Amino acid sequence: MEIYNPNGEVISSNMCEDLLEEILVRLPLKSLFRFKCVSKSWHGMISDDHFRRRLPLVTSAVFYRGSSDQDGAPRYAFVSDDHHLEECNLDFFPYHDKSTIIDSCNGLLLSYSSPSTAFYVVNPDVKRWVALPKPLKKTHLSVLAFDPCDSPDYKVVCFTAWRAHGAEIEVFSSETAKWTEHELQWGIDTDAMSATMHYFHGVLYVLAYPNHIVGINLHKMHCRKIELPEPTRRDGRIGHSGGRLHYSHNEGEEVKVWMVTDLDESNWVLKDSIRVQEVVERRSQINLLAFHPEREVLYFWMPGRLVSYDLKKKRIEESWEFGTEIKDKAHLIQIWLFPFSCYLSDC
Repeated sequence: MEIYNPNGEVISSNMCEDLLEEILVRLPLKSLFRFKCVSKSWHGMISDDHFRRRLPLVTSAVFYRGSSDQDGAPRYAFVSDDHHLEECNLDFFPYHDKSTIIDSCNGLLLSYSSPSTAFYVVNPDVKRWVALPKPLKKTHLSVLAFDPCDSPDYKVVCFTAWRAHGAEIEVFSSETAKWTEHELQWGIDTDAMSATMHYFHGVLYVLAYPNHIVGINLHKMHCRKIELPEPTRRDGRIGHSGGRLHYSHNEGEEVKVWMVTDLDESNWVLKDSIRVQEVVERRSQINLLAFHPEREVLYFWMPGRLVSYDLKKKRIEESWEFGTEIKDKAHLIQIWLFPFSCYLSDC
């Protein structure tokens, strides 16, 4: 395909590619990925890592529990085109009814079958799954670590034994397809470690009571202790936005948001203090779910819906209502994870 300038001259191929890229990155994502079938050159451009990093992050799904569910199993709902959260199933995964979803990270699910001690990693976006080789030891806690903006590879971290100030772990890497054993020393009492975790750029961050975050570097198997600006609470959340670590919790009628400026020195600044009335018109419970990884946007849960809140504009940006199949249970829902996905395939 040749493109001409106003003088009737053919624009160079490099300029054509640059212009085409500028057009494609502005298209709706569903249309964009259909255009991968146009030609080999278009497929290569759209699949290129540099190109995909320019695409907007999209809210893809939410995992939650309903207290009325007899089995207590987490459920999965996807974001529909009409801004509803519609419950969907995982029928493409043959072991869905024989295993339990125990963790999820940035769009991937970790499922475990107790009878066969088997782990499965499931990708609902592309409806694919893989069975992992069996670990060497029995696990007490298993965590999925996946950051598609950093690497297409994932890790499964199994805590196999607790120590007074650390733990023994086994780590499966999709890159090597093997389990490896390691020992961790996190520098605080193990009883202080919570189940609130966040994975980013090779580090698993764990909230620890009363006032710390422990960063576990899964490449170097080294732990870093980060002091929090205030004592943490059970609704505390960890996340990343703009490449910086953030922490938040509710305090009365306000939601406080801090950002770290120096991890080594545990220096934090109070980024914002949001009044609940700014998010909801009437008195209601709200919980922070996630930080947008790039923009000044927070995601909150409130009975019956999820909302994105723009910190700069001080207003709700988008809202997703629970669909008819799960709306009646909306007030019973405890959110488990609110992932983002900028890669719709190949993860």
